[in-house]
Amino acid sequence: MTIALERRSLLRAAGALVIGFSVPLPARDAAAQARPPVQPPATGGQGTLTAYLSIAPDGAITLWSPTTEMGQGTWTAHAAIVADELGADPARITVENPHPDAPYRRDVGAGPAMGSGGSWGVRYWFEPLRQATARARVALIQAGAARLGVPAAELVAEDHHVLHRASGRKLGFGDLAAAAAAAPLPETAPLRPAGELKLIGRGMPRIDIPAKTHGGAIYSIDFRLPGMVYAYAKLNPVFRGEAEGFDKASAMAVPGVIDVVAIPGGAAVVASSMWAAMRGGAALKVTWKATPHDGLTSEAISATMRDGLAQPQGAVARNDGDVEAALRGAAKVVEAEYEVPFLSHTPLEPYNINVRIDGDRLEIWGPSQNQDRLVNRVVRDTGWDRDKVRFHTMMQGGGFGRRLYEDIPGSAVIVARAVGRPVKLFWSREDEIGQGWYRPAQAARFRAALDAQGKVTGLWVRTAGTSMNRDFNNFQGDLDASSVQTLNDTRYRTGAYRVDYVRRQVPVPTMPWRSVGATQNGFFMECFLDELAQAAGKDPVALRRELLAHDPRALNVVNTAAEKAGWGTPLPAGRARGFAFVESYGSLCAQVAEVSIENGRPRVHRVVVALDCGRQVLPDGVRSQIEGGVIQGLSTAMGEKIVIEGGRVRNANFDGYEVLRTDEAPTRIEAHVIESGERMGGVGEPPVPPITPAVANAVSALIGRRVRRLPLVDGMRA
Repeated sequence: MTIALERRSLLRAAGALVIGFSVPLPARDAAAQARPPVQPPATGGQGTLTAYLSIAPDGAITLWSPTTEMGQGTWTAHAAIVADELGADPARITVENPHPDAPYRRDVGAGPAMGSGGSWGVRYWFEPLRQATARARVALIQAGAARLGVPAAELVAEDHHVLHRASGRKLGFGDLAAAAAAAPLPETAPLRPAGELKLIGRGMPRIDIPAKTHGGAIYSIDFRLPGMVYAYAKLNPVFRGEAEGFDKASAMAVPGVIDVVAIPGGAAVVASSMWAAMRGGAALKVTWKATPHDGLTSEAISATMRDGLAQPQGAVARNDGDVEAALRGAAKVVEAEYEVPFLSHTPLEPYNINVRIDGDRLEIWGPSQNQDRLVNRVVRDTGWDRDKVRFHTMMQGGGFGRRLYEDIPGSAVIVARAVGRPVKLFWSREDEIGQGWYRPAQAARFRAALDAQGKVTGLWVRTAGTSMNRDFNNFQGDLDASSVQTLNDTRYRTGAYRVDYVRRQVPVPTMPWRSVGATQNGFFMECFLDELAQAAGKDPVALRRELLAHDPRALNVVNTAAEKAGWGTPLPAGRARGFAFVESYGSLCAQVAEVSIENGRPRVHRVVVALDCGRQVLPDGVRSQIEGGVIQGLSTAMGEKIVIEGGRVRNANFDGYEVLRTDEAPTRIEAHVIESGERMGGVGEPPVPPITPAVANAVSALIGRRVRRLPLVDGMRA
């Protein structure tokens, strides 16, 4: 007997067996799967109070969030902001993503776009959402005043009603929404005082978790349309390679295969099921075009970066004082070179997209962190009229920057045109890891000057590597800001200070990876500071305090982490602590890692984190981001690296690309969040960069030599 199981069936069975009851799940029939996400009606329509807020007659609220929910909890934070400012019941708020449009675009320096990245999801939208919701609250109160015949000043909005306390009369938000939407919206409205906020700074349950835990969440990979076919992308394994040709008959012989369509980079095998498409892809015989980089290797890329470090000049990002004079006059010069590899984003859900063509209209359902960028790319690749493209953002199984790019929607449109049916185009796990769009590999050289008392009088930092922004943004300059991120605006005062960069472009595709350049450069700087401390005969934390003596906010973060971790107190034999402090995305983060060596590999027992993000909206969400950031950062430290041979990836699945396993995770991650009252910073990315240098510094203390290469198991052998 053959039993077919899918993820939701397994989750349902697990719930029934373990808990003793099953949770009703959403219908999975074709009609339910085909229902597109709701799109916001025009502002001023029935119940639509702002571009972000609609209220139905029954009081149900739809919040149109400009950000993508990828598990980071942004939708819950947005719901908390709206519920608090409106006086609404958060349980009656549903969050949706709208089609990209002007109200949902943010501009943080690269032009207006609807997207999610740079840890902007809460900090950028906190004030706009509060202000828009405050205006909606005033509109509801004004509508209530007209209905009740009392002055608006006598009314309050709370518990999903407009209430007249003097008489006890009240009207539900749903009863007033149409009238409020029909009237002109107030230009401004006062925000609620802090004492009236019940959720902001306190918390509420995550709105996305119940559906995920009982199997009801519909991810892009789950999405179905009536008549849909499935297209497996068989791609040239060499970066940026193309197909010379293919033997269509070799795939058509597989049962269920419908067609084979040429797409950029290879061919799409179209079938009646995903499994048939994958089997057809395995059978398809393809002749691949040769590329100039068919022989490219990791070793050659490393040599190219090291050559960049040796160049006499680089593109200067910062130049304070005369660093060369400081080095010439130093009592001691400390030098070190570091290197980190390419990293894959490895979201649990491999890349996929769903497309339907209806006459001159194009509908797309899929995962995206930059909706405008995706739509613009489709228009550019296909020539489609942008006004006739509708994009629906689906729930996605991980992002980490991977969903910022838009490699396959144009290919899906090619296939849909060819077969005349709705299409799900998808990649395999091997292509998700093997096709690129990595965090860049990078190398760095540090040279520091110490005077006779061990004081740092000068520091010269050189980085070298491929330009991520040349791939991602078609940047044509010599100074890629991501390659010097956190270095060019460090809070450390080292006397003379120079940062420069030498671009060494290679054909491996790169793009932003969670915390972008802060991961490489945080590792470089924080490991080198430990080397400086050793050369100066100082405690590593004491040196950082010395370099940050002018900065009370940074000192507070450093001191909090050190004190909470018991820095300087005895540890069990065979253990050491490592320290790191990295500022990124508007937040300051220090971490202490307690480490031992077991069977030749680092074992992290405890991590203490101090994070100053200015202000937090949902404390539990901040803690979750800290814990997740530590785990992902630790994974990159321990084993993650892309290995390139013959112009392609050698380790294109989890048997070779080593992500952190459960039994390797720390047993204790302690989060200490500092609300300094400074401008709100991000929390999704800042916890990632410090963990790697903190662990590396502890490992260096344990083995008695410096670790300058990642992953740590490679650095320990160097």
